[in-house]
Amino acid sequence: MPNDSLDAKEVMQVLGIKQQTLYAYASRGLLRRTSAQHSKRSLYAREDVERMLARRMERDAPTTDGVSAVALFPGGISSAITEITPEGPRYRGRDARALALHPGCLENVAELLWTGVLVDESVAWEFDPIHPNMEAVISALQEGSTHVPILRVMSAASIVLGDSAATELRSGNTLRLARRLVNTYAGCLAHLRSPGRFVRPKEGESIASLALRALGAKPAPATLAALNAMLVICADHELSPATYAARVVASTGAGLHACLIAAIGGHSGHVLGGGCDRLEDFFSTRQPPARLRQMAAAAARGELNLPGFGSALYPQGDPRAKLLLDLAAGLAAPKSLSDIHLLVDVAQSESGLPVSLEVGLVALARALGLPTRSASALWTVGRSVGWVAHVVEQRLSGTLIRPRARRRV
Repeated sequence: MPNDSLDAKEVMQVLGIKQQTLYAYASRGLLRRTSAQHSKRSLYAREDVERMLARRMERDAPTTDGVSAVALFPGGISSAITEITPEGPRYRGRDARALALHPGCLENVAELLWTGVLVDESVAWEFDPIHPNMEAVISALQEGSTHVPILRVMSAASIVLGDSAATELRSGNTLRLARRLVNTYAGCLAHLRSPGRFVRPKEGESIASLALRALGAKPAPATLAALNAMLVICADHELSPATYAARVVASTGAGLHACLIAAIGGHSGHVLGGGCDRLEDFFSTRQPPARLRQMAAAAARGELNLPGFGSALYPQGDPRAKLLLDLAAGLAAPKSLSDIHLLVDVAQSESGLPVSLEVGLVALARALGLPTRSASALWTVGRSVGWVAHVVEQRLSGTLIRPRARRRV
C-alpha cells in the first residue's frame, strides 16, 4: 500500500467513524478516493485524513504550557484572515474573486489583509528605498549560463533587506518593510527575462505595472487588469504549507524577511510552485487529443500525477482557476489556448478531475506572452502579501507553534 494512502479500515479506525460516514465524506470530496493497483479495494489520501483529524483536535485540545493548543498538531491554527469556501477564498469576509475585479488592485487587497481596511480608490505605496547593492547581489548569484531559479533570487533579495525582529518592531517598520519586499520581488521578475537582472520600481508605480515592465510586457489597461486579478486571486489561501512555514518562523520571534524566506522555500517545492512549473513544461510540448485523454484517465485511476488537477479543497474545480481561464480567453486567440482548454474539458468531463489554480496561472501567463516560469513567480509575488498578513497575525497571538508528534498506529 502506498505510504500516502490508507485503506477504509484504517481510516475508520483513525477517525473513529462508521462505514456510512466514510462513504459520505468521500462523496462530498472531503476524502480523496482511489483504487488500489490490481484491486477493487478503495484507498484514501492520508493527507485528507490527517487534515480532518487536525481540525477535530483543534476543537477539543486545551491550552497548555503557553503553547497554542490549536498548534499542537500541524494545520490547527486559528486565523481570521482567509476562509476557504466552495466559491473560493474569502479575504476577511470578502469574496477574493470579487476583489480581483473591484477594486482589482493588489495594493488595496494587501492593505485589507494586513489591516482589515479596504478602500475603493487605488492605493499607491510609499516605502523606503531598496538597497543600492541589490543589482550586484542578484547579478552575483548568476553563475555562467546556468539559470538560477527565480525563487532563490527572491530569497537572496529578502536577506539583503532584512533586519532583526527587534530592529523592525522598534522602528515601527513592519508594513513599510513588507511593501518594500513585495516591490523587490516584483523587480526580481526581470531575472526571468535576463539572468542576473533587477528592475527598480518607479515612484508611484503599481506592483502589477512593475511586474509587467520587469517581464518585458506592455502595461496596457487590459493586461494590467488581468495581472492585478492574478495577483489578488493568489494573495492568500488559508494555511497552505508555505504559509504554515511562515507562521512557524514568526512564532519564534524572527524578522519578517526570515519568515518570508521560509515561506518562499516551502512554496518552491514540486507540489506548489514547482507543480506550476511542471504543468508549464507539460504544455510546452503540444500533446495530441488522444494522449491527453489517456493521461487524464490514468490520473483519475491514481496511476499518474497530473499537475494542475485533483484539488481536494474544490471537488467541483477551483473557482480561482475558472476566473483566470476566463481572463486568459479574453486576451488571447482561442487557438493559442486550445491545448489547455482541451485538457481541462477532458479531465473534468471524462475523468472527473477538478481543475486547480495552476492551470489558470499558466493559461493567463501564456495569454500575456510572459517568459517561462512567470506563472509560479507571479504566484509567489501575490502570495507574499498573504504571508505578511499571517506573520503579523501570528505575532499578535503571542504563542509559539510547537507541533507534537503522535505515534503512528
